[in-house]
Amino acid sequence: MSQNQENADENYYRENENFNPQDHENDPANDDLRITREELLEEGQELLDSLDSCPGEMRADELRRKAGAEIPSLIYPIFPKVGVACLAGSSDTGKSSLLRQLAVAVAAGDSEWLGFELRPEHRSAIYISTEDGEEAMSYLLRQQTQQYDDSELGRLRFLFTADDVLTTLQRNLARVPADLVVIDCFADVYIGDLKDTNKIRSFLLPFQQLAAEHRCLILFLHHTGKRTEGLIPHKNNLLAGQGLESKMRLVIELRADAVSPSERHLCIVKGNYLPLQYKTESFVLHFDGPQFTFSNTGLRLPFELLVRGQDTDDSKAKWEQAKDLRDQGMSYIKIADAMGYSSKTSIIKLFEKAKRLEWGKEDTEPDTAAA
Repeated sequence: MSQNQENADENYYRENENFNPQDHENDPANDDLRITREELLEEGQELLDSLDSCPGEMRADELRRKAGAEIPSLIYPIFPKVGVACLAGSSDTGKSSLLRQLAVAVAAGDSEWLGFELRPEHRSAIYISTEDGEEAMSYLLRQQTQQYDDSELGRLRFLFTADDVLTTLQRNLARVPADLVVIDCFADVYIGDLKDTNKIRSFLLPFQQLAAEHRCLILFLHHTGKRTEGLIPHKNNLLAGQGLESKMRLVIELRADAVSPSERHLCIVKGNYLPLQYKTESFVLHFDGPQFTFSNTGLRLPFELLVRGQDTDDSKAKWEQAKDLRDQGMSYIKIADAMGYSSKTSIIKLFEKAKRLEWGKEDTEPDTAAA
């Protein structure tokens, strides 16, 4: 030890030889240095608690304390903020137009999309187009975004490649975060057998991890099988093995109306955290062909009424269930609630179909008094 250090230590002890901690107990200058008994016990308990779990684990009580009032959503309450999801449908239903409209709404900072509340954090979206090139996309965007200024569209970014999408997204999201990534379409970025469940799950796992890492939603566009167009909307209609839908937190089928060429049916066929009424009736949309835009009509239609052909139609069973409930004296509103529908309109349409197809013949007239 140097002579200077020895002198400094000697001076310190000489100055503080009469120091009494009790003399300074109530000194306001020491308030920030004090720790209460409760704080000490809390820190000690946290230390003890940490000894009860292993690395990488999280206890149930910790998880419960972290829980919010609801699961975070990008589009409340349907689209989760984080995860992987899928929109599927047959050709010429407007799937790409619908997802472009969504990406534009997110990037432009719109407050809603098709009547559902938008909750973007970054007001930023990435759209990967493997089918429409730059020229086609330029025209489609011009038609679809006439109500927007150029300044509102700068946060929507496009990629026109199917090569090494995962690496590209990892790099781009690290540089500029996004709320939404649209991949149009799944079949172009997944090179493999669509019937191989294990390979599809393995392919989607890194995208699931990427979404979790960057706190965003990755939304795949996909196709339904040609033979499923007349069947009831269902997650099994996707043109792939179970591996695709099983990895998705949300699966939506977009279907053209059998009668009206300008109507589409947005059918939620899988929603892990959604109430039943969201998954039993379609949201009826109007499609403006020249503008490539959708609007919500506010109407709902039971999935059973979208089935084409009586042989594969289970709406008769639904009608029989509704008829039994009506015979028990229940109103159409209560019947709808019991069967998981959003309104009595769906029940009325069931009875109208029964009358048209002559189910039960003499006992199919809607009871206006019950309604």
